[in-house]
Parts: sequence; C-alpha cells; structure tokens
Amino acid sequence: MLKRSLQLLLCGLTFSCAVSPVFAGFVPEQAGVEVLGDHRDRNWFWIWGSNAPNMVDGRAYLFDDNGRSLGLLSTGMWSNGLVLSHRRDEIYASEIYFSRGVRGKRTDVVTVYDARTLSPKHEIEIPSRRMSALISSGLSVLSDDERFLLVVNFTPAQSVSIVDLENRRFVSEVATPGCASVYPAGPRDFYAICGNGGFFHLRLDDQGQVVLQERTVPAFDPLQDLLLTTGSRVGDTWYFVSQKNNAYALKMTTEGVVPVHHWPLVSDAERADGWGIAGNHGTALHERSGRLFVLMHKDKPENYQKPGTEVWVFDLKTRQRMKRIELNEQSTAIGVSQGEQPRLYSLDWVVPMPKLFTLWIYLTQGDAGLMPLLRQGINLYDADNGQHLRSVGDIPLGFMNVVMPW
Repeated sequence: MLKRSLQLLLCGLTFSCAVSPVFAGFVPEQAGVEVLGDHRDRNWFWIWGSNAPNMVDGRAYLFDDNGRSLGLLSTGMWSNGLVLSHRRDEIYASEIYFSRGVRGKRTDVVTVYDARTLSPKHEIEIPSRRMSALISSGLSVLSDDERFLLVVNFTPAQSVSIVDLENRRFVSEVATPGCASVYPAGPRDFYAICGNGGFFHLRLDDQGQVVLQERTVPAFDPLQDLLLTTGSRVGDTWYFVSQKNNAYALKMTTEGVVPVHHWPLVSDAERADGWGIAGNHGTALHERSGRLFVLMHKDKPENYQKPGTEVWVFDLKTRQRMKRIELNEQSTAIGVSQGEQPRLYSLDWVVPMPKLFTLWIYLTQGDAGLMPLLRQGINLYDADNGQHLRSVGDIPLGFMNVVMPW
C-alpha cells in the first residue's frame, strides 16, 4: 500500500505516468471571450467603487435582472467608475496607473471598453491630474451628442480635461477655479458647480476647443442650504437634494442656469423626528413617470451621508410624496432603471449574521464592533409598488459606492 502511494505521488509530481482511461477523453477548458447580448431594456445594472482597502484595483461588476454576474472590469487606482454610452456600444473609464503598482510614474488614461466583450479597445492619455473622490457623480461626463468626454482634475487646482472620443485624442485642459462636478447641458455646453452657489459655463466648438467661458450668478446659497453634487436629469432640468432636506430643480440650457423651484422633502414633524437624506449616491429618477427617488434615514442632520433605511418617491409635477419604500437592508446608494417596469436597486451594507446577534454586538460594542463584520449586497425592488424582488449577495470584499442601471 505504501509503495502504491509513493508511485501515485511521484506520478503527480513528474507528470510521467500514462493517462488513465477514465481521463482519456478529457479536454481542458480553453480561455475565450464571451459576447454579451444587447443590454437595452433588460434591467442589467453595474456596481462600482474604489475597492477599498485595495484602492490600486478599482472594480466594476455587471449583473443581470436575476442577479447573475455577467462580467467584471478592473478600472485602476481609486476608480471614479464608468461612463455608459447610449449611442455606441462602448464604455468609458478615466483610470490611473503607476509604473510600480503603487509608486513610480503616474499615467492617467481614458480607457474605451467594448460594451459587448468588456475588452479594452483604446487608451487615450490625459494629464495626470484626475480627481479621485468617494462621490464620483459628475467627475467624468459625456456631451449630449457623446462626441466629447470631460474629466474633472484636482491638484488641488481645479480644471477639466477635454477628450475627443470620435478621434480618440486629448484636446486640451481648461481651468475651472473653485468649481468641480460637471453637468452637460446641450451638445457642447457644460456647467461646473462652484463654491459660491453659481456655475462655471463652458462651451466647446466642433473640435473641442473652448469658445465660451463665463460664471453664472449664484443659483442657491451654500451657506444656508448646501446642495449635494449627485444630480438627476430630465431634459434640460437637473434635480438636486440639499443637506437641509430640500429638493431643487435647476434648468440648465445654453443660455444659463435658472432656478425653477424648490420644495421640502420632509414635513416639520418628520424633520423633528430626525428624518433626512442619506447615502453617498442617494437619488435616482425615472424619466417617463417623472418620479424622483430619494434615500432617507432617521438620524442626526450631520449624518446625512450615512446609509439609508427607506426610499421616498416624489412626483416632480406636484412635488408631493407618493410612496415610502422600506428597504431590507441599510443602503449607501440607489438606482432606478428606465424601462416600462422599472427596477429600484439598492447597494447595501450587510452583517451576515442573525439579527439578534447583530443587535447584541451593536448594543455592547456600538458601530466599532460591527464595522469589521460588514459586507455588501444588492437588493432589487419593483420601483412602481416597492415589492422586494430578490437579493444579490457574495459581492467580493471592497468598497462599492455606486449602482447604475445600464
């Protein structure tokens, strides 16, 4: 018996034994590239984030409506996520790499991915100044005709890099002092939100050169009610929520920025009870029905970026709340698909333990006791009636902070 065992061990180490008849017909799997079908109107969605604590390897994951994983992109150091094209089968990511992994020469690129294979097609080098932030909304944006991509820079001097996607080239860098997140407003017009409550207006020509630079008058008072930069758009109107739990509608056109209206998201009684906005990317919008979805929680006003427990749905015409959707888990970001049967997605923090045990840890050790146990998951709901549809667990460890319908 010992002699036979030694023979098998030597066989495994040297690969010198004859193939057993059982494995004679075995054919090893060959590496290949799968081709995705058309993603439109199928309720597919992406999640992405910095992949903390391993920030050198940002990640973006693609799932279908059943929660099945379809693909993965690696998007470089402290990822700002993806920009999804609606006119081309392409995906864009502004990425940072270092020649020695975490040190050495820095290279910033806009990578163009094939939306069917998720394989890189082109790299367009840009100035090594790209801004990295937890709130990634507005840091890389497409012109409405998808000809140009604007990438926000921060050194801490602020500027934008202009990329010509049609000709695959970097065009120029334009200073935007005091202004950051960018919002498209027409085929060649963009607005960057500024610290004084105004906007920095840029207009490009057909070659991507700047033909207009001007500052608008303040559209809100940041000292009285600061807007969060995660805006949602319908036509020429952008919707924002504020730290003091108000919604703002700002019309952005080639002529300028005009405040349309604003309204409270909470009643006086709800405000006194502690209800307020929540999450890192806590708003979403369904265009066809004109509904604004806002992630909410009950907490101190200064904790407005902590996870939310409910989603409140508002009618944009009447500016009245239509529904409250209670979430299964605490959510850091939400998204809404745009089909006739829209999905509400929540990107959640989960403690994979029985609720009583979780409560015991919280009561005895507080947040510090729960932090090492946290994992992330996704929950899908019917955006019309709030019914919970399914949960997606087992997301690889890493800080994901955006969920985006495709």
